[in-house]
Amino acid sequence: MGAKRGRTSNQLSLVSGNPVLKSSSVSVASNEDLLIQILLYVPIKTLMGFKSVSKQWLSLITNPHFVRLRNPLPSAASLFFASSLCRSNPDYQFIPIDVNGRSPTPFKTLDFVHDPLGSGISVLQSCNGLLLCASYRARESKRRYYVYNPTTKQFAILPQIRREYAKDVCGMSLAFDPIKSLHYKVVCVRRSEMIRQLFQIEIYSSETLLWRISGQPFAASMGTQFQFCTYWNGSIHWWGDSANRWNWYTHMSFYRKVLYRLYFKVDEERLEQLPMPMRHIVLDELNVQENEKPCFAASYIGESEGHWHIVEEVPKFRPNSYFTFLLKVYELARDYSGWFVKYEVDLNAIASVVPEIIKHRYNRCSGYTLNILSLVRSVKEEEDCSFLVVEIPGGKVVRYNFVDQSVEKLWEFTPIGYKFYDEDGLRRDCVSAFPYIESLACV
Repeated sequence: MGAKRGRTSNQLSLVSGNPVLKSSSVSVASNEDLLIQILLYVPIKTLMGFKSVSKQWLSLITNPHFVRLRNPLPSAASLFFASSLCRSNPDYQFIPIDVNGRSPTPFKTLDFVHDPLGSGISVLQSCNGLLLCASYRARESKRRYYVYNPTTKQFAILPQIRREYAKDVCGMSLAFDPIKSLHYKVVCVRRSEMIRQLFQIEIYSSETLLWRISGQPFAASMGTQFQFCTYWNGSIHWWGDSANRWNWYTHMSFYRKVLYRLYFKVDEERLEQLPMPMRHIVLDELNVQENEKPCFAASYIGESEGHWHIVEEVPKFRPNSYFTFLLKVYELARDYSGWFVKYEVDLNAIASVVPEIIKHRYNRCSGYTLNILSLVRSVKEEEDCSFLVVEIPGGKVVRYNFVDQSVEKLWEFTPIGYKFYDEDGLRRDCVSAFPYIESLACV
């Protein structure tokens, strides 16, 4: 920091000693429109330091209009996830999404506030630059919830819902779309006080700073887990994680995710039924009839730059009875009219570059083991640069580019972390990664 201050001081002295540069600096500073155009291209870390230059600069940088201009379409700068299963405050590991870039690491543990429960804080959801966090390993009746901006280090402590309902909370979800509004909402699903088999929604708004009940009690499918969700297209979509298990249908070991039919349109405060994709989806093994199953299981569910995807693994049979395995990437239309196949990935192509994913049985390939951390949509200059971020056995993370089908190494974990790995060489808490999005949004 001292070196940086020294360089700044030298630069300022050069400006002050040169009448032409001094006159130009004064002209820029007095022209707010020109100053805004310059600040829009300043790296966000530097921009945070510029807030202390003057009251004028602070006002410009924190102005809602500038915040919208700065990041109109949020995109991930890196990915992160909890790297340990400790009993106290978990550590977080950040990995780059650019093979030639560095990964922004705004925190290792969440210590922005002292949680009174003494167990630390964990991340529940990442939503367009804001994080929904909660007391780690705490009873629901005492748990505290936070909204945190890791870029600006600002946070807000959410008020607890009515004390008599606190123990019945089933899940909290953050809804934040900086394109529509700089205010966020938190959707709470709890048990209904009238009929225990039903659920009730309450909504907190950062504009009113209050909780209020929304709609009437509703029913949900057996097994619905409201603590897992994705915010996309103005709606909260609920899904759940099932155990990492061997899939005899596809001969692959995946950490499976179950997407339920129910989703909630936040602004309209209306529950809707989600259309199901094609019947290729491998249904979760629920104790109900085939035509009554309310969900489907997939290897990955997530949102990226305004697109929502699921990834399904399916076998592909050859005429000579030989078969390979495909990953099918489905995308949902924004009007919910249906799903369509956006990409197909032949796992044999990945295995030819990273043979670690191959499962061997009787000296033959018997399937694949991998974990999809994220699907990143990236379209630059009319070129599709979208890719999968995949964890493979041995503590490595690679990216698979959909268009040129190349595989590139992104990250490798240190051996000390292997005690958290299962027999397949994947993390025991093998879940998708959270996107880290740099944002100036206030909380």
